[in-house]
This record gives sequence, C-alpha cells and structure tokens, in this order.
Amino acid sequence: MAKKKKSDSKKEKKEEPKKKDKVVYKKIKVDFWRTRLHDEELGVYQQMKYQAKTRWFSKNYDIEGLIEVDDKKEYIIAFNKEDWEETPEDEPKRLSLRYFTIMEEEMGVGSGGNFHGGIELSIAHSLVQSFEVQKPSPVFFMTLPRDVNLYRLVSGWRLLGTRWSWPLLPEKKGDMFQMVRAKGVIGPGRNYDIYLGEKKIARVDAQRVQKEYEIEIYDEDYAKDVTFQRMITLFACACNFMHDTEKIIKKLFKKMKKSGTTDYKIPKSELDLFRNPRMMRR
Repeated sequence: MAKKKKSDSKKEKKEEPKKKDKVVYKKIKVDFWRTRLHDEELGVYQQMKYQAKTRWFSKNYDIEGLIEVDDKKEYIIAFNKEDWEETPEDEPKRLSLRYFTIMEEEMGVGSGGNFHGGIELSIAHSLVQSFEVQKPSPVFFMTLPRDVNLYRLVSGWRLLGTRWSWPLLPEKKGDMFQMVRAKGVIGPGRNYDIYLGEKKIARVDAQRVQKEYEIEIYDEDYAKDVTFQRMITLFACACNFMHDTEKIIKKLFKKMKKSGTTDYKIPKSELDLFRNPRMMRR
C-alpha cells in the first residue's frame, strides 16, 4: 500500500488546495443497470464467455452493470441476481458480487474477462457484529486477485448517520497497518466521505435514481494504489445493497437479541470464514 512521506507541515498547509477546489486524481463510476432491457446489457452468450474464461464467474451470476475509470469503460459487474431477488422473504438472502475486465470481440480470444475483486455478505459475522454494537450491523468480506487475505468491511456504531471501515494491510517492507473509515454524509442517498485518520482522501456519491455511485480520490498516492482502488470500488458496489442487507440483519438480530439464539442455518461458505487458518493444512 502506498504511503506518503513526511514533509514540512507548513509547506503542505500553503500548497493544499481549498476544499471547493479539491484536486481529483482518480474518478470511478459504478453503474448498475435498472432493467434487463438496458442497451448495453451483454447478454447470456457473453456471460457464458466469462464463465469459460475464469472460475470466478459463477454459473448463477448475471452481468448487471459497468464500471468506468476516468470516463473509460473498464469492467463489468456480475452478481447472483436471481438468488438475491427471488429468495422468499422468510429466508435470508445470499449476496455475492464480483467485477471483471470487459471482454470485447475485437480484442481477440482470451482477452479481458479477468477477475478484479469480489464482495459478499456474511450474515453470521453480521450477527456477531450486531451483538457487539447492539444495532443491526452488516459485515461484508472483500476478496482481491492474487491475495490470500480476506478484508472485512464492517458497519460500526455512530450516533447520527452511518459508518463503515475496512483495513489496509502492509504489502511490502515499510508499509503500515491502516484503517479506512467511510463516514456517511447526513442527508438522502448513500454518500460517504472516506478518511484515513482525520484526512479525507476520497468520496463516494450515490445517485439512487440512476443506481450510480461516483468515486473521487483526492490523494495522489492512493489514487495510484491498485489495492485501494479495488477496495473503494467494492465499497461503492456494496452501497447498492446496504439498505436491503440492513433489513435482513435487523430482522434476524431482533429475533435473537434477548435469547442469544437464532434459527438461521449458517451455510458452509460462511462457516469457513470462522476457521482457524493455523489449523488448516498447508
């Protein structure tokens, strides 16, 4: 993870742009399509091509959106839409989302279709977190390519508004362990200011009518950092589902708040997230 070097604080103070003129070093737009008739929908045939290209594209995934980086279309978004939308109301929904580089015919066979990141809801971990903060608190897990770590995106406690956080782990010698904080902006929509400590390094603005989430990164080092880019992109993807996930966790938490017991049957995929890695065979 890129880290900024120390510099003269007075000099930084003079050179830092005014808030209204904040420099944007990276712009990312996450766009979920509203209907299956969207003119850019890639179709069943295209989804089969992604399945053939990578094991990360599951058979139950539908391509449901695009991601632009600096106004250039770079990635498609896919998730288990049928499971998510058609699961009966009395059963907890599962959510698993991933994004991939766009496959284009003119690029030739084998080009594009690479996995760039995924995020999934863990209801079991959400209930653990809910008991910790005594309010419904969803927990997501982020997965990155060629990375053995799982990164928890956690909803925390805040008197007004919402708050989320996730870790930045050291990637090379000299890197520091850091925590990213997403502080919800009071008002309509899912808008967040992204902080490292007291410094605002990015922002996520939600356009709920269009189901778009626009990201601006204000720190030059983190705008260049691929890991941070992927994480904040996955956070923006999760914003599209936060309202519904909170409703799911609220319902289950309410039932087990007094008894400490739930009839939620934890699937193996979630139980595996509790496994002790030191006991696993190498």
